[in-house]
Amino acid sequence: MTLVLGVGGIILAYYIYSDWSVRNSFRGVAIRAVPMIIILALLLIHYLNRHQFFRLKKNLYISIYIALQLMMYGKCLLHLHEEALAPSVTGAILVIFLISLDIKENRQLTAFIYAFPLIVFTLMLIFIGKPSEKELLIIADIYPISIIGFIINRVHYKLRFKLFKSNKLLLNEQKKTKALYTDSLEINTKLEQQAIEARLIKEEIEEKNEELKKLNASKDKFLGIIAHDLQNPIGNICGLSDLLLIDENLNGKDKQQCIELINESILHTHRLLENLLDWARAQSKVISFSPSIHHANEMVENELEALRHLARKKNISIENNTPADLQIFTDQNMFETIIRNLVSNAIKFTRVNGEIRVNARLIHKENKSFAELSVADNGVGMEPGKLSKLFKISENISTSGTSNEVGTGLGLLLCKEFMDIHNGNIHVTSKLDEGSVFTCLFPLN
Repeated sequence: MTLVLGVGGIILAYYIYSDWSVRNSFRGVAIRAVPMIIILALLLIHYLNRHQFFRLKKNLYISIYIALQLMMYGKCLLHLHEEALAPSVTGAILVIFLISLDIKENRQLTAFIYAFPLIVFTLMLIFIGKPSEKELLIIADIYPISIIGFIINRVHYKLRFKLFKSNKLLLNEQKKTKALYTDSLEINTKLEQQAIEARLIKEEIEEKNEELKKLNASKDKFLGIIAHDLQNPIGNICGLSDLLLIDENLNGKDKQQCIELINESILHTHRLLENLLDWARAQSKVISFSPSIHHANEMVENELEALRHLARKKNISIENNTPADLQIFTDQNMFETIIRNLVSNAIKFTRVNGEIRVNARLIHKENKSFAELSVADNGVGMEPGKLSKLFKISENISTSGTSNEVGTGLGLLLCKEFMDIHNGNIHVTSKLDEGSVFTCLFPLN
């Protein structure tokens, strides 16, 4: 509205200036001044109150339609007996067409906008103007043009209404489509969230199932050790001690042999109980873990001293090749348990006159530094199929040693548990009848 009024006001101001300066027609200025005043008043009200006085603004806008027609009809009356009549009629016809394209009112009000100025013009023409026959023929063009203008406005109004209705329907459909799209996004988001939750629940269930399987395997392993591996040596101790008490005919050599067997059974049972307790604490997550810097050679040598008497029974040599200056970041109790179990395992599966070597070095792997400690033997070795089962609690791979030593497989499981607590790694390489190498990687921090 502001743009239309502004352009109209500028054009009207130009004609007022032309009437004043060029034609010196003060009556022409007065005729044009009426619509100009209404336009300026409407612009001022609209500028000061953009969101108020809508009915007043509408009435003033309708008044401009009527004032513009009256202005042009007044110009026709002003130039009725002059040669400027024809241009004035042409101007009036042009204003009628322009108005017909802009009016957006109902049929009755539109008819009034066209009819009222025309009736006033006709009455003044008859009673005041008194045109000649020639002048009447020129003016007569205004009447059919007014009717055509009204018809054009009604057609334009209906087309605009249909277009508005179509646009409204289109907007409604767009709103519905947008709402459906928003709902679809929300549903998809909820479905994705539910899928994520379901996947998390599934993963949690699978994790719990794995934990339950591991707990069941631990329970079975624990019961198996108590029922078999712990019962047998205790049974041997009871039997041999009964023999010493009952049989009075035993000589000194037989008694010494029985005492040695009892001592061996007690030591085996003691080691087994130590491993059982350590393993139980590791499973229940209550084991103490206090890593610090230690000299690897010193700790390895202390453990080897306690194990060499077992090696001497099979005439097995044990070499400690750990560098004297090598420092390792570890929990001392766990490290000693790992060395004790790995070397005991090597003694068990090494033949008479065999060799065991404990080696260590610093290595760099994947931009990290590790202390690598390995226990190598030249014993019986293992088949490839057995290697993958070594550190799995669900697998029962206990095998008798080269001198029929019994075992539970618990020592290697304990080594794996303690290496996991260190965030380290343990692995084994082995060849049948050539020996095995168990390697542990301890992070340096």
